[in-house]
Amino acid sequence: MDNIAKQSEILFLWDAKMTNPNGDMLNDNAPRYDEIDRRAVVSDVRVKRTIRDDLQERLNETIFVNNSEDIISAESRFREIKEKLGVKKSKDKTEDKRAFLSCIDNRLFGGVAPNSNIQIIGAVQFSWAKSLNETDIILSQGTGAFGKDGAKNKTFRTDNYIPYGLFAMYGTINRLNAKKSNATEEDIVKMLDSIWSGTKLLNTRSKIGQKPRLLIRIIYKDSYMIGLLDELVELKNENSDTIRRFDECDISFKKLIDAVEHLKSKIEKIVIYYDISTKELIDNFKKLDLEVETIEA
Repeated sequence: MDNIAKQSEILFLWDAKMTNPNGDMLNDNAPRYDEIDRRAVVSDVRVKRTIRDDLQERLNETIFVNNSEDIISAESRFREIKEKLGVKKSKDKTEDKRAFLSCIDNRLFGGVAPNSNIQIIGAVQFSWAKSLNETDIILSQGTGAFGKDGAKNKTFRTDNYIPYGLFAMYGTINRLNAKKSNATEEDIVKMLDSIWSGTKLLNTRSKIGQKPRLLIRIIYKDSYMIGLLDELVELKNENSDTIRRFDECDISFKKLIDAVEHLKSKIEKIVIYYDISTKELIDNFKKLDLEVETIEA
C-alpha cells in the first residue's frame, strides 16, 4: 500500500489572549478584524508561516518559502535549492520537479517557480479563520526604548491587540493533489505536529499568548468530505465578548458529532491532538463506533 497522504479534513482550535494573532500590514499592523460581526480574523498564510517556521527550525526540514530576511525571487530560491542538491542545468524537467518537491512545504502547500515552468497545487489547504467569540481591538500606547540623540523624551509606540479570541480553522488534505505533489502521510504527521508545536512555541512580542487547544483530523476511506468543519463548532456563551479565558468558553461539538455519526461508513479513522484543558471535550468522539486515536500534546 502506498504512503501517499490520505483524503482528510482538519479542524484546528486555538486561542489568543492579549495578543495580535494576525496583524494587517495595510492597517498599521492592527489585528485583522470583521467589523460587521465583531470577530477577529486569521489568514491561512499566517498559519502556514507558523508551520513552515517550526518545520524548518525545530524539525530541520528544507523549506522553499523560508523566513529569510533577504528578499529574493522564487526562481533565485529555486536555484539555491538545486545547488544544494547538486542538480545541474538540464533540459530534463523531471530533475527540476524532483528538486522542487524536495521541499516539504511545496509538497504540502504547493508552490511556483515561474521561469522553470513549475506550478504545483498542494495537497493541504486551509481557510481563513474567525474567532468563535465576539471581541474588540484594543489600542495601547507606551514609550519606546530609544529616542533621537539629545532628545528629552523617548519615542512612543502603539500596540494593537485583542483581549481574547478562540479560533476555529478548517483545512483539507486532497489525496489526488497529494499524488501529484508526492505529499506523504509522514509529511502530514509532521505538519500536524508543527501546527500544534509551532503555535505553542510562538515567541514574538505580538504573537506570544496563543495556545493550541484541539486538533481533529478526519481520515476518509475515499474522496468524500463533510466540508466546513469550523461551522459545526459552536460557542454557547450568550455574551461571548466578555470571555477572557479558555475555561469560560462553553463549546459544543454536537453538530460535528452528528455529522460524523451520520457518515461514519465513509470514515476510516479520526486522530485528535488535545490539550489537558480539552480532555473532557473529546469524550463524545471516543463514544463513536469508529477508530479514534488520541494524542495528548
